[in-house]
Amino acid sequence: RYDTIVIGGGFAGVTAARDAAFRGLRTLLLEARPRLGGRTYTTSMFGHDLELGGTWLGWSQPHVWAEVSRYKMSIAESAAAAAGEYIWKDANGRLQVTDPGRYFQAFESATNAFYGPARDAFPRPFNPAYVDDLEGLDAQNARQAVDALGLPPEERALLMSFAAVNGHSDPSESSYLDQLRWFALGDFSLANMWDNLGRYRLSSGTKALLDRMQADSQAEVRLNTPVAALRQDSDGVRVETRGGDVFQARTAIVAAPLNCLGDIAFEPGLSSTKLRVAGERHTGAGTKVYVRISGKRPIFMGHGTEDMPLCFVWTEYDDTDSQLLVGFGKSPALLDVNDDEAVRAAIHNFIPDAEILESYGYDWNEDPYAKGTWTMYRPGWLTEHLSELQRPEGNVYFAGSDIADGWRGFI
Repeated sequence: RYDTIVIGGGFAGVTAARDAAFRGLRTLLLEARPRLGGRTYTTSMFGHDLELGGTWLGWSQPHVWAEVSRYKMSIAESAAAAAGEYIWKDANGRLQVTDPGRYFQAFESATNAFYGPARDAFPRPFNPAYVDDLEGLDAQNARQAVDALGLPPEERALLMSFAAVNGHSDPSESSYLDQLRWFALGDFSLANMWDNLGRYRLSSGTKALLDRMQADSQAEVRLNTPVAALRQDSDGVRVETRGGDVFQARTAIVAAPLNCLGDIAFEPGLSSTKLRVAGERHTGAGTKVYVRISGKRPIFMGHGTEDMPLCFVWTEYDDTDSQLLVGFGKSPALLDVNDDEAVRAAIHNFIPDAEILESYGYDWNEDPYAKGTWTMYRPGWLTEHLSELQRPEGNVYFAGSDIADGWRGFI
């Protein structure tokens, strides 16, 4: 019998288990996969420690940065932080290859207009409910918000694909208010927001930090142990695994992804709101792919239109005789990351003469223990459902980036 059982071994679950054990609780951590890490996943490939899931972080993200500082982890930068070339498609589909100044002139004009309401909506970014009467902004989707700005076609095209990649979905699916929240968390600065979501990464991969945290934990861990049911009674909780094991504890902490809550049989059942939101799924359902191209060429940042297979592509590693690119798209319907020819065509949209050596991506939408990528909320969720998603039910508590007050969808 345990004091608490943590379900889900991503960063949130590992942190919860470690900190519960620090407080003297006999703690059991159950993870469905044969590894810890959840939607972060470091693998050695193409001569680098690549992140198929979570990658970037920054010092405006206080919780993960505290762990980076505690364990004295070293930080590296994306090569594109020093990009001297910007490749982007204008509203007419013409390829533009320019210096950063020309690109940012158009892009920052668009984002300044889009993020205009952020400071009034989130004067305290880590308290998303601090301001009342945000239902109007929350009811709008990002596509409606962009269209309402009446931007010139070039700026509109840039902004629409940016909204698409942030929501990792069609802009019509994500809440405008939740898009504004990212900007507020980035200290109301586009440059700082970008630094936190696409510039700084751990030199040895996220697994290096996770391993340090887990080594510090006194929680018992069981891998390959998917949970089938969680039942509560007057004695506490009873957790049943798909393999037939049964564990008892006073409390449970559920740190599984939001989209997977419906795969566990709760007794008594979870609130209808939790189950409905989990069934609808958050917006994160796009693609991420790494592509190695031959030869030396300028370090670049590529910004496509929202209907292109990849909305963004940039140089992540600048190697001696090749570059390793990373790209993001809004939907696997536009790009099968396992189709070599489709990936080749997607890169040629930005660099027509690129010689593709190899590529790799992982479809998190097909992963039964993720069912999606990073989290952004659908219209209405933030103002209507966040407090309910966070609310404990009896002796069952909930954790994870999907329901965080701060950098929701991040490590």
